[in-house]
Amino acid sequence: MAGIKDPFRRLTGHREMPGEPIVDSVHRLVLAGERGGRSVFDELAGALLAVVSDADLAEQVLDVLTEADPKVWIELDAVLRSWRYGYRDPRIAPSRVIGKADDPLAVMLAACDRSGYERERALGHPIMRTDVRLFPVLVVRTVDWVGAVRDRALQILEEALSNADAAALQAVVPVAVRLGERQRGHSLTELVRHALVRAGDETLSTVRRSEDLRTRRFAFEVTLQAGRMDREQLLEAALHEPDVISRTRCARALSAEAIADDRPEIMQRLLEGTSARVRVEALTALVRLGHTDAGPRFLADDASLMRLTAQWAVRRAGGDPAEHYRRHLSAPAVHGTRGLLAGLGDCGGPADADLVLPHLRDPRPRVRAEAVRTLRRLGARIDVTAMLEDPAPAVVRSVVTTLRASGPDAPVERLWELLDAGHPRHVRQAAHRLLADRNAWTRIRADLLLAGDVDEVLSRRARADLAVWCARDAVRVYQKCPDELRGELEGLLSAAGEAVDQDDARLLRWLIQTGR
Repeated sequence: MAGIKDPFRRLTGHREMPGEPIVDSVHRLVLAGERGGRSVFDELAGALLAVVSDADLAEQVLDVLTEADPKVWIELDAVLRSWRYGYRDPRIAPSRVIGKADDPLAVMLAACDRSGYERERALGHPIMRTDVRLFPVLVVRTVDWVGAVRDRALQILEEALSNADAAALQAVVPVAVRLGERQRGHSLTELVRHALVRAGDETLSTVRRSEDLRTRRFAFEVTLQAGRMDREQLLEAALHEPDVISRTRCARALSAEAIADDRPEIMQRLLEGTSARVRVEALTALVRLGHTDAGPRFLADDASLMRLTAQWAVRRAGGDPAEHYRRHLSAPAVHGTRGLLAGLGDCGGPADADLVLPHLRDPRPRVRAEAVRTLRRLGARIDVTAMLEDPAPAVVRSVVTTLRASGPDAPVERLWELLDAGHPRHVRQAAHRLLADRNAWTRIRADLLLAGDVDEVLSRRARADLAVWCARDAVRVYQKCPDELRGELEGLLSAAGEAVDQDDARLLRWLIQTGR
């Protein structure tokens, strides 16, 4: 073991943690590699080269690599083939690699050699076809820039996957779906696709449950195209599959089946799903089958797409969804008020503003925020400036959006008051955004007032906004600094001190003083 530690420290730049076993160091580097960083892969490559001559350590390290994120294999290959590792290391000489069947880590390193000849020789080693731990690097070689290496890798991978089990596919697919997008990746994608189609139902099901999102999504895509899921499997996936894309694809497949077979009861079960996309597929299919009665039930749905689909269903039945919203919003203590307000915003008009106004005082912040948004969508000219002091940040954000859309209507004197430190952060931030929309000098004054504020969040945002203005907008200032502001701005700039970048400070001082 002592003989291994010295080359490990040398190759990895002395980054081994004090007292840390080499295998633990490799595990740490793998985890760091999953988060990114070329230097980490340099260290990882050096660690692999350092342990390859010790059979026990090599086995343990390869087991660690087996659990790595797919991108680790891709990045590690690039580093191993870089100029830094181009020398001949006697521990992984080609003659030894090819003749030693029980040293899979050495075979793996040889398959990442700089020389295309050595990569091709390593691919021909018998262990490359049988050791699932080497399948990721075999996949990497299928997109090799050398045609002979690429063709050999595709041939060997096809043989290895001729009767592949779940373990083999789960080793191959995560790397393949990432490399398949490359210029030379089409053949790889088709090979893996055919391997999945040939796999048994239980194997396919296992791959669809992979923890890697792209793997499970690809497995669902292949399975659905091949028609390998029965109705119950589709229902289960449409209702409970964590990946929303795969869930929607399964719902779409069920929808097509229900329409083709005139089976509306299949879609009724999907209406209970938690995914809005699935519910949209179900309701759309029901309407196409002539069952529009479910439409009113979803008119107040929080999901916009579902709400719009429900409105379409009501119209197909000859009804007016706007009247539904008006009737229910006129009633006291309405359940689902937020969805009703949003729905009225979808299909109402300015004349409906009176139905919305009472909800500006609703005790629920999300309802108040939706009421403000609905007034904006209806095109109603209602002054909501007073709600800039709402205790809920979500409401204030909606008010700011409305005020910015309607133009500079908020009284500027009131905005300066709200910028004062006596107000909550979200209120001050809203005032700052609205002041910054006025004109260049109002924006600069607001930024300077907050640049040295005790609230670090507001201070940082103000400094960033000021820096952006100096870098991008200063050259477009055609209005000279108002005389009544000149003295105040010079004082604020001096008070800001080091909070403002010195180059920006000099530019601002020149603009203020020259009266440009």
